[in-house]
Amino acid sequence: MTVPFLLRIGADARAHFRVDVLGMAAEIARQTTGPGLCTRAELLRVAYAEDEWIFEPSGYPGHWSIQAARDAITADADLVIALLADPDPEVRVVAAYTLVSASGRADDIRGALHARLSVEEDPAVRAGLVLAIAQVAREHGNADGERWTRMLWSDIEAPPEMRVSAGLGWLCLTDAAVPNELRAVADECATAATAQLMGPLPWMRAVEYEGDAGLQRCVRTLIHLQPDAPDPDGPPY
Repeated sequence: MTVPFLLRIGADARAHFRVDVLGMAAEIARQTTGPGLCTRAELLRVAYAEDEWIFEPSGYPGHWSIQAARDAITADADLVIALLADPDPEVRVVAAYTLVSASGRADDIRGALHARLSVEEDPAVRAGLVLAIAQVAREHGNADGERWTRMLWSDIEAPPEMRVSAGLGWLCLTDAAVPNELRAVADECATAATAQLMGPLPWMRAVEYEGDAGLQRCVRTLIHLQPDAPDPDGPPY
C-alpha cells in the first residue's frame, strides 16, 4: 500500500531523499535471499516464481505483498518512466531499477529504456540502463534480448561500462558457456575505474561482498568462473 505514495514522493522534484524513496519502492517489489548472491540465475532476478511461497515475519504470505507492489509500479509506470529524463542522474538510475520491478507493461518499459539509452550521456546511467533492459528481457521474455546484449558487448566502439553491463546481461539471458571473447572484453573493460563508476548502481551494490566491488565480483564469479572462498561464518547475508 505504500508504493504509490513512495513513487509520488520520489517524482516530486521538491522532495528530499528522492533516490532513497524510489529505491525503497523498488526493493519492496523485489525478493532477495540476502546480499552477496552473484549467479546467472539470481543477478537480474526480481522475484520468485508464483508457485514459490515465502512468508513475512508476521506470517503473512510475502509473495502476495511483492506481487501487489509490482502491480502498483505497473499502474504508475508512466510516472516512473518520466523520471528517466530527470535532471539528477541518480534518480534516472533508480527510476530504471524501479521500472524493471513492474509486473506488466514490459513493452512500454523496454521501449522507454531503449529511448533513454539512445540519448543518455552519463556513463553510470548508461550502464544501469543496459542492465535494466536485460532485466526486462529476463523477467518478461524477449527473443531479441540475448541478441541485443551480445551485439553490444561485442561492439568495440561501445563504451566500456556498456560492454561490461551487456556481457553480464547476456550471461543472465542464456545458458551458453562463457566465450573467450567475453572474457577478453571483461579483461579490457572491467577496470578499477569502471568498477568504481558502476559501484553505486543498485545491481552492483547488491553483490558487494568481502571487500570486492560489485563489478569485480561479477566478473570473477560469472565470467572467469572463480567461486568465492567458503565463508566460515555462514552465507553472505
